[in-house]
Formats: sequence, structure tokens, C-alpha cells
Amino acid sequence: MPAPADGGFDAESLLRSLMENIPGAIYRAVNDSAWTVLKVSDEIEEMTGLPAAEFRDASKLNSITHPEDIERVIRDIDAALAAERPWVLEYRVMHTDGSVRWIHERGVKTVDRDGKEWVDGIMFDITERRAAEQLRVEREMEAMRVAELEASRARIIQAADAARRRIERDLHDGAQQRLVVAALLLRAAEDAADPDSRLAVALRTARTELDAGLAELRALARGIHPAVLTERGLGPAVRALVSNCAVPVELDDGLRDRLAPPVETALYYVVSEALTNVDRYASASRASVSLRHSDGAVEVEVADDGRGGADPSRGSGLRGLEDRLGAIDGRLEVDSPPAGGTRLRARVPVNT
Repeated sequence: MPAPADGGFDAESLLRSLMENIPGAIYRAVNDSAWTVLKVSDEIEEMTGLPAAEFRDASKLNSITHPEDIERVIRDIDAALAAERPWVLEYRVMHTDGSVRWIHERGVKTVDRDGKEWVDGIMFDITERRAAEQLRVEREMEAMRVAELEASRARIIQAADAARRRIERDLHDGAQQRLVVAALLLRAAEDAADPDSRLAVALRTARTELDAGLAELRALARGIHPAVLTERGLGPAVRALVSNCAVPVELDDGLRDRLAPPVETALYYVVSEALTNVDRYASASRASVSLRHSDGAVEVEVADDGRGGADPSRGSGLRGLEDRLGAIDGRLEVDSPPAGGTRLRARVPVNT
């Protein structure tokens, strides 16, 4: 930029240089009863679709400002002009191609020695930046929503498990103990009666029915939540499942320490569901269960040599296991080709 002949400050040359080299729409306006735009760089056309010559009147920009933003823009600029302070605004304009563009504008009012008011400003098209910010915000909100859903699901499952434990405890400490006492009383009455009497026969029949009901109640309580899982942990609870399976099951228990209750409960139900399927549907001759630590996680695998064909999408049991494991950041894998047996593997990260 050449220096002025008298060595002074050449504001006109500086403005022209800025307009030629800064990638934004630079403008200058003077307050001559209305704000008249004296200069505006051609970049304004790319932002709005309108040629720079149409912006002689500052109100032209107001006419293309987005209806939802115009009131705020006028209010903020008027306040800045009155206070003689700079303004920084971001607002939308309606492009002639029908699109909406985001504008970042900075401006300042100055008063020359003759008392005339000037405004100098610059406008940048920040549409891409705002779109990127909006996408980032949407992704963060989606991540927060997913995290909250997962946390909510985990809380629901934990509450359900706690309710199961309470029901099992109430059955064990309440109804079951009363039935045990009743069975003992019936046995005492039977022993005191004539063995051949009708009373003794009736007492024997009543005691047999009571014993059967007590056995069913114990099985129900175990199904709701096994006490051995709460008291002794996953390994002993799985051993109880294996011992009750009609198919021979080989157990490899590589766990030595207790796990967090949600983890133990989830993995217990994985084994329980898998062995139930082996018993009822697999037509298997043998099965295996393994419990082990692996790379910061606990893995449970149940395999059988049955007919295969297990599909999580066709049954609520396996889908329920996927949901339960997902609530504790676990995952379930099912490999079950037709006539090729079934291998079910659950993996849950833990702090070991």
C-alpha cells in the first residue's frame, strides 16, 4: 500500500486494502440523516445473492435478515450505537437461492472531528461453522440421551433384581418357615395317632401334600432369585444349576473372587437360560459351562452338542439377556448353526 504524499495516515487506502485482502464483506456507512453505505466489498453478493450496489441503504440488510433474528439485530445495533461501543452479532440472512446463511458481523461507530458519525464493519459467512457446531451439539445430545437411557435401563434392572431378592427372602423367612413348622406339627400329630386310623391316613396325606407344596415354593423362590447367589456368589450358584440339569454338564469354574451383584446376577441368568434351553429344546447329550476372567472382563460360555438353530430374534429369553447385559456394558454372542450345537458367550467388563 503506498504511503500518502504528506506522510500522514491514508484511511481511504487502508480501507481499500482491507476490502481487497480480507475474506469477508467490509463496509463503511455514514450517518447523513440515514445510514448510507458508501462502500461494501463484493463478498456481500456471495453471502446474500444480491450485488453490492444494492446495499447503499443500510436498511437493505435488514430486509433480508431472517424474521426470527431481525428484532434482536436492530435492538443490539441501536444499543451499541447509542453507547458508542462495538457490536458483535451472529444472525441469519435469506439468500436469493432460498438457502439460509449465518453471518458473523463486527462493527463500530466513530465520530470524526467535524462531528460526523461513521460506521465500519465486517461480515463473515459462518454457515459451515454453525452447521458443524449444530451437528456436534446434536451428537452430544444424542450421546447424552443414549447414556441416560442406558443408565435408566440399568437402574430398572437393578431395582427389579433387588425386588426379586426381597421376594425370595420374604418367601424363605416367612411363608416357607411357616410351612416347615406346619409340616413338623403334622408329623407330630401323625406319630401320636393310631397308625391304622383314618386320622393317621389323613395326616399322612396332608403332610405329603404339604411337603410337595413346600418343594414347589422352594423351587419358586430359587427361580425368583437364588439365595446361594446372594450368599456365596456366581460359582456356587452355577454349580447348583449344573447339578439340576437333566443333561450331563461339565463345569470349568475359573472365578476366585466375588463380582459386583449386577454382574453376578446377569451372568447367572445367562447360564440359567442357556441350561433351560439345553434341557427343553436342544436334544443335547452333553453340555459345558465355563467361567473365567479374560482381559479385564468376565466371560461365561455355555455350549452343547444339540440341534442348534437358536436365534435371539425369535425368542424373548435371549433378547432379555442381551438387554440385561447391555445395561452393564456387556454383550452376548450366540453361535448356533442348524444341527451344529449352540455356543453362547457373555462378556462383561469388570475391575479385577
